[in-house]
Amino acid sequence: MKDFLVSVVMITYGHEKFIEEAINGVLMQNCNFSVEIIVANDCSPDNTDQIIRNIIKNHADGHRINYVKHENNIGMMPNFIFALNKAKGKYIALCEGDDYWTNSLKLQKQVDFMEANLDFSMCFHKVDITFASEADFYDYDIPSKSVLLLKDIIRKHYIPTCTLLFRNGYFDKGLPNWLSESISGDLPLEILLASKGRAKYFDEIMACYRRNPGSITQSAVQIAKICNIV
Repeated sequence: MKDFLVSVVMITYGHEKFIEEAINGVLMQNCNFSVEIIVANDCSPDNTDQIIRNIIKNHADGHRINYVKHENNIGMMPNFIFALNKAKGKYIALCEGDDYWTNSLKLQKQVDFMEANLDFSMCFHKVDITFASEADFYDYDIPSKSVLLLKDIIRKHYIPTCTLLFRNGYFDKGLPNWLSESISGDLPLEILLASKGRAKYFDEIMACYRRNPGSITQSAVQIAKICNIV
């Protein structure tokens, strides 16, 4: 089995309009280390599956994609945990199927930092945001410093999921059972990681977060759950 330094975890559902751009943003990475791409499709009802299979077949680096399509929909968090458990790399990077990376040196910059700074558990960076409509507005809090601790992470939402890279191996005994019941996967994971070490912030845009109105984090039901309404 080939050893990968980085495992890129990408979950997808109903992303036929976006998945090609998401995967290509990973395949374009210019790295001096090996990268695997884990794509977990939660039984998408559209053409997401065929698009992914075409990339695997036709792209020169398509063989680097470890693709799984669930025969039945298992839900966002179980799919996320499933994909994380398949990651074999020393580091894990995240990019959901409707986001994409814009800088070909993103992974190299993040890994170089993590290799030189062993007391850091994760790193992330600034992100560009694509809005679905002019009425929509959202932005992540911008850290006032480049090094964050647990006390910083729990106060504000600083970390766009598509920018996160972290050390694998903190959860050799498995992720906490309660994570599968969580409404959101990124915030609990970031808090868990911040309990293991410091977080590095790069003040550089290297990815795009897409405000997709069909995404789970923007659905009315999901927002109601987060607000503890239902």
